[in-house]
Amino acid sequence: MPMKLLSLTAFLVLVTFAVTGFLSTLHAGPQFWTSEQGTPTPPDAPNVNTEKVPSAYLTASPTPVVAPAIRAVAPTPTPRPGLKPIDPTAAALMSVVVPGSGEVYAGDPLKGLAVAALFGVGLWQTLDKLSLVPDPNNVGQLMSKDENLGELLGLATLVVYGYQIQDASDTAVRYNKTNYLTFNMGISPKPNVRLAYMF
Repeated sequence: MPMKLLSLTAFLVLVTFAVTGFLSTLHAGPQFWTSEQGTPTPPDAPNVNTEKVPSAYLTASPTPVVAPAIRAVAPTPTPRPGLKPIDPTAAALMSVVVPGSGEVYAGDPLKGLAVAALFGVGLWQTLDKLSLVPDPNNVGQLMSKDENLGELLGLATLVVYGYQIQDASDTAVRYNKTNYLTFNMGISPKPNVRLAYMF
């Protein structure tokens, strides 16, 4: 008997809960559809810019050019005190007149003396070999001592003469460079402007 009563009580409780839940659903249904505080409408999706990117933006930037390294310029050397520049033209003209004198004037006396001695010996031997002597085969006729050798010596002497003229000018230029001297030609195309001899 108590077991049946307990089962009946449990059954009635379950039925009561079921009926209460069903009635609450019927009561809440109309309010859900007519309530002013319904489910909010989601906002519209933002506009996405679909324009094409300009072609200039897609072009790769040019590779930068590497600038060359800047080298420090050496300062202009100061001429040595007490020395005067030598005119290369004057040295060459002196060698034209007196062979070897241009080198002496340009500051190289040993070379000047050597060139003068070589030229003097060459000229002497040339004149000696080309000098006229009596021809032993032809009485009363004259002939050169050694015409072929004289011509060769004369050609060699002429080469020495031309060389020492150019060497005198080069020696003067070398002297000016060694002592950091600048020869002024005296030409002034503009006021306070001097044209220097370039070497």
